[in-house]
Amino acid sequence: MHTTLSKKDFSRYLPFLLLVMTVFRVLAGLRIPYMILANQRYDDRLLFENAYDLLSGVWLGSYDSYTLAKGIGYPLFLVLAKKLCLPYSVLLSLLQAAGAWLFVRAVSVRWQNPYGQAILYLLLLFSPISLTLLVTQRLYRMAIVPGMVLVVFSSMIGLTLRKELPLKKQLPWAFLTGLTLAFFWQIREDSVWILPFIAVMTVWNVGYVILVLHKKLNTKALLLHCLTMLLPLLLLFGANTGVSVINRIHYGVFLNNDRTEGNFAELMSLLYHLDSNTRTNPDIWISRDTIVRAEAASPTLQQIQPLLDSYTEDWATRDGEIPGDHFSWVLRDAVQDSGIAPNAVSAQTFYGNVLSELRAAVASGELTEKTDGALYFSSQSRGVLPEEIPGILSDTLQNIWKIAGYTDCALSSSAKSAGRLSDIRRMESFASCLTVYPTLSQFQAADYDSIEDETLYDFNEIYSSGMVSLLNKSNAIYQLLGQPMFLLALLALCVLTVRVIHGLFHGDTKDLELWILTCGILLSAVLLRFGCGLFTAWFSEDMQKFINSFYSCGVYILLQMFKYLAVITTAASLQPIRKQYFQNFRNSHKEKEE
Repeated sequence: MHTTLSKKDFSRYLPFLLLVMTVFRVLAGLRIPYMILANQRYDDRLLFENAYDLLSGVWLGSYDSYTLAKGIGYPLFLVLAKKLCLPYSVLLSLLQAAGAWLFVRAVSVRWQNPYGQAILYLLLLFSPISLTLLVTQRLYRMAIVPGMVLVVFSSMIGLTLRKELPLKKQLPWAFLTGLTLAFFWQIREDSVWILPFIAVMTVWNVGYVILVLHKKLNTKALLLHCLTMLLPLLLLFGANTGVSVINRIHYGVFLNNDRTEGNFAELMSLLYHLDSNTRTNPDIWISRDTIVRAEAASPTLQQIQPLLDSYTEDWATRDGEIPGDHFSWVLRDAVQDSGIAPNAVSAQTFYGNVLSELRAAVASGELTEKTDGALYFSSQSRGVLPEEIPGILSDTLQNIWKIAGYTDCALSSSAKSAGRLSDIRRMESFASCLTVYPTLSQFQAADYDSIEDETLYDFNEIYSSGMVSLLNKSNAIYQLLGQPMFLLALLALCVLTVRVIHGLFHGDTKDLELWILTCGILLSAVLLRFGCGLFTAWFSEDMQKFINSFYSCGVYILLQMFKYLAVITTAASLQPIRKQYFQNFRNSHKEKEE
């Protein structure tokens, strides 16, 4: 006798299917090669050196000019993988899986279709941005940004959608939001872009508790609910304070990092504000003329002038200028190699003295600040003229459209590492991952040792090519459907907006909260891409092609979340109308038959 498997019976097998796909995702991460750029002194290798020190129990090690330049989030992730005895790639895959699962769990209180949830989980699990050369395969902090964005936003969505439930249902989401937000904040120094979403949703949640739930709660319960909604920001503040306290204990300075806090950050901000006698293009944030005039106005800076001038010459491009934020690293190099600031306290004193002298020069008229009406969105970048903003916005929207189609999302089996062999081997061993070595001709002479057969280093490239090809085919499907899905999501958002406005006029706010969440995610994507456009506008044409999948990697996952949340929310909102329509249709059909 033939039996048909019912929907209820089939749904029992979904967890097993999802487990199998998750295991495959983890194994896929083990099979692809990773790119170790051990020659990146200020980036990749610096973060690994921080991880070595953390694992050794000496915090970030002995102080130099680069110790507090970057957040500790990625080194902590590397150490966590080591402590758990997991290869780096496994923990990276599990982070993506955890984010996908959290997003599904977050929206499950409003959307309980098991088959839809399974598809949603898989779509996020195999997100193309989590399978991309410069993001995933490069052993650098951008690798964990997409997964952490997914985790933090999902946690905040989960907390927001559960604020009417008992506290025991809210607290896990509140703690998770706070802890993951605190960790995310430490990954990069520009993580402030995430704060508008967190702040707006926190105000919404606290306001809702006070204005709507006060009738159901006594005073104690009301305060506890408000405190729960504020917990993410409290944990963020507490974690940042904790890092600053540890830095104070080890280095004598109360800072998270010195790029956005302290005298070095203030000095760089002032240098970006100083006017120059020469007019340069917008790619030059601090002109050579400004550097010369600053040296003349600061006796303290003159103490390192020979080194500073030499390094400035080394970093200069053909026109003799230094583009972007490179002068900040030139200054660090000069201070480090001069030996004038052997510890963090003396470094802060040195930068503070230069800052005071330059401010005095501005007050006396020896130096002048720009009066062109530029807007400084960050203390660590040049000002933007008002007339530049339309062009930057246009570029932002064009890139949003490209990112919606998962532009540049692809893996490579031939992404060769770079740097000294000893550094590459140490980083590879620490992360327990595969890498494709440089060819013998790319190694420095001191690294040759007993290497005889260059073909030996092609093994990982051959070993990984099949899996890389398969995952790239998966990415190609996303790329085919990405932009049409984005258009559908925008249409869904328009429909949802009409529904929300209609509901507000009729006292129905059921869809308002999900509309705010959906718009918040989209606007966060636009804000992040806008910031990336400001910071990377000076990049060369060769560098620009890598930007969307590198600095903008968080935008990819935000747009993916927006697409799915917009469509799901709108479909759920229209479901009563759809049911009513089909009910009327069936009733009409029955009447005709009778």
